[in-house]
Amino acid sequence: MSDTTPVLYEALFLINQSALATDSAGVTAHVQEMLDRAEAETLTLHKWDERKLAYPIEGQKRGTFLISYFKARPTQIANIERDCNLSEQVLRVMFIRADHMGEIELKAALEGATVAQDAEAVAAAGD
Repeated sequence: MSDTTPVLYEALFLINQSALATDSAGVTAHVQEMLDRAEAETLTLHKWDERKLAYPIEGQKRGTFLISYFKARPTQIANIERDCNLSEQVLRVMFIRADHMGEIELKAALEGATVAQDAEAVAAAGD
């Protein structure tokens, strides 16, 4: 496989709680912007979970995670990581090549994203 062939990746972004509390859609758009700059084809990007952190990161004891599945050239991962390190909204990021995922697992992950987004929309409408 060459460096110009897009590869499927899974990324987990740990988001700054204060940025997320003030502008949830803006934070998601910011992460999407970083992926777009790297010419990544985003399959899904959504809130995954909110958890207590094992140790404080930049003074925060809780964290919200965004998960994304996207296709990008392997050479672009360093650019996305650099953008995340420079961002005040992204505290940590982890990339995993998702070669292990078959079509069935990927379809389930994408369908799960839709269900999670629908649940968030319903919860937001109720507030």
